[in-house]
Amino acid sequence: MEAQRSYEEVLALAEALPPEQLSKLICELSRLLHKRHGRWTDLKDVEEVRDYLEWIRFRDAHHPDGRRKSPEEFLLELREDE
Repeated sequence: MEAQRSYEEVLALAEALPPEQLSKLICELSRLLHKRHGRWTDLKDVEEVRDYLEWIRFRDAHHPDGRRKSPEEFLLELREDE
């Protein structure tokens, strides 16, 4: 069994991903966080809330394939969620 990688190793691997794969990873991590902890406002003891919110912003501003959403696409999604 492979030893668990350190946070720094995982971060370096994530930073090396091309934008489309990074976007997919962000979406999956977001789903995982939501599944485990609910909405970000429900999270307790999160030290890096700014980083988390920037991550959510990045995820919401991109398609799963990594392409950036147009302002119209972004606003349309917001309306669909209401």
